[in-house]
Amino acid sequence: MPSNRSSDNLITRLLKPDPLREAFRVLADSLDQALLVLDADGKRILTCNHAFLLLTGYARADLQNLLPSALFPDEKGEQALQRLRETWQNQDCHLKDILLKGYEGNLIAVDLLAQPVTTGRALLLTIRPLSQRRLEETRLHAERIRLQALAKLSNMLEEGTITDLDRTLSQAAEMLGATHVALYRVSPTSPDYQLEGELPPEFPRTLPASELAPMGPSSSWSLGNRPDRVLQRAARVAKMELLRTASLGEPRAWVGILVACWKTKEQAPREAEALMNILANLCHATMQLNLQRQSIENLRSNIERIRNELTDQSSALTEALLVLDESMCVVRANPAAADMLGYRMDELTGLPVKDVLVGPEDALATLLDAVGHKRAAERQLITIHRRNGRPFPVQLRAVPTSAPAGNHLLVTLVDQSERQALVEQQETLTQRALLGEVTAIFAHEVRNPINNISMGVQLVASRLGKDSEHYASLDRLRKECTRLDQLLSDVLFFARPLELKMEPLRLSGLLQRLIARWKPRMELAKVQCHMSFAENLPMTAVDPRTFEQVIVNLISNALQAMPKGGSLTFSLAPLTTSQDSLVELKIADTGPGIPPDILGRIFDPFFTTKKEGTGLGLAITRRILTAHKGSIDVESYPGTGTIFTIRVPAVGVEKKG
Repeated sequence: MPSNRSSDNLITRLLKPDPLREAFRVLADSLDQALLVLDADGKRILTCNHAFLLLTGYARADLQNLLPSALFPDEKGEQALQRLRETWQNQDCHLKDILLKGYEGNLIAVDLLAQPVTTGRALLLTIRPLSQRRLEETRLHAERIRLQALAKLSNMLEEGTITDLDRTLSQAAEMLGATHVALYRVSPTSPDYQLEGELPPEFPRTLPASELAPMGPSSSWSLGNRPDRVLQRAARVAKMELLRTASLGEPRAWVGILVACWKTKEQAPREAEALMNILANLCHATMQLNLQRQSIENLRSNIERIRNELTDQSSALTEALLVLDESMCVVRANPAAADMLGYRMDELTGLPVKDVLVGPEDALATLLDAVGHKRAAERQLITIHRRNGRPFPVQLRAVPTSAPAGNHLLVTLVDQSERQALVEQQETLTQRALLGEVTAIFAHEVRNPINNISMGVQLVASRLGKDSEHYASLDRLRKECTRLDQLLSDVLFFARPLELKMEPLRLSGLLQRLIARWKPRMELAKVQCHMSFAENLPMTAVDPRTFEQVIVNLISNALQAMPKGGSLTFSLAPLTTSQDSLVELKIADTGPGIPPDILGRIFDPFFTTKKEGTGLGLAITRRILTAHKGSIDVESYPGTGTIFTIRVPAVGVEKKG
């Protein structure tokens, strides 16, 4: 080996007894980093520490006569020494991947940090093996990955996606640098804990609760130790060198256990236990968030279901429903309210109630009374106006309600238009009944004097004879008396209650008898009669006397409508509807028809277009048919004719449905 025997050996000077120098040596030997001191020219070794001796295998005595070139051989070593000599000009000098020769001739790849020591004109070399740098780089890379994983977990917390347990476990694996990370969590359907995440197939899919208690809040097992628990034995079979667990929840009720395993021990960070506890708490929070989110979703679903039910129920109400807030504005309304008041549903929301319930001031006073006294308030009949300005009567009721979200006032409106119309109709009917009684009394009292007048006129006319100049006037007077007598008869019939004696009857027989009786008159009026009766007609329950009056009235009207002759057709046929079995009678004439403007009034009492008519014939006809639970309709075609259709229930026929 090249030697260094200079009489001016700086090592000798450095090693001279000196308390400070001894303190420096003790301090340098206590360092883990290898230190080597060269002279300023880089040609002599002045001293080193114990870590350098361990790295190279030299003894201190071996270095006394050793040249630096022996430690840094070859051309690359010479280049490194030359750069070290230039450190005085460049200050600190960093050299990487330099080959250092050991005592046994072995080459050790190292990194050098050269720092000039101005007081002693020396170079302090800090020597770090390349393997140590790579290990530190690996650790730094692992630290960066852990920080990135921690940042991702932080972002997941901020974004609200931490409830994704699979993603949380994936980030936990990156943070720990673990080969596998999974979670055994409590099951809602089983006493065992269920596996979530990925573990080698040697690990069980379920874990008995008895396995968690002995492990405590955290546990660790490494290869070489005895595997006492199920998870430790599974890790050994799966060829894992390290297994760590951290329990979730409270010792009295663990809700899960976080499991991490590493293929090699070196993969595990030094702070693995602390990180495992942090991740266990995070997983526990994730599970709780999931439960809370599920509870919120269930609550939201229930609220939505209840809201839909309330909407459906309020939509099914025929009464108008308004919900008012504390400022007396509409917050909700049902379709009936929108229809009743003339608004769209969305238009009502937010409107002040004073703009919706437009009417007398006491309407708003009723609402304020309900709010002020916190009790129900009601108005049986009050008139408000629709959006188009039309007034209508309603029953108003206001009921205050209390809720955490705020106090509301429920207002219901019941349209009283039909009820009011019924009341008015009842009053009209009462007045008509009273008028009918008065009319009947009047007709009865007047009828006898008219009959006496008629008989007196006939007696005078017979005595004067037809040649008398007063005969025509007396004859007109007699005819008017006859018309008044008929009118009074109709009035009495119309005013008194009908007394029907119903009996089963076949209408074809009744019609044939009536037509035979009227046939001479029809021939005299040049009216041809046609009949079309269906076979097997069912029986009908009618009062023969009054029903005959109906047919006679229609025949009489038809003959009067055809003064120049025509045809009159009778047709009978069964009629079946979805609910009833009927017998249908059609009476059609070929008269001039009824003008459309008066067609709808022909059944009104006292309406007539005939000079000598009373206007009660068709009104009495409809009344009789209504009492028979039947109906009468009319169709008229001006210039062609008129058809009256009568329908009465059949008897002895089973109803459908």
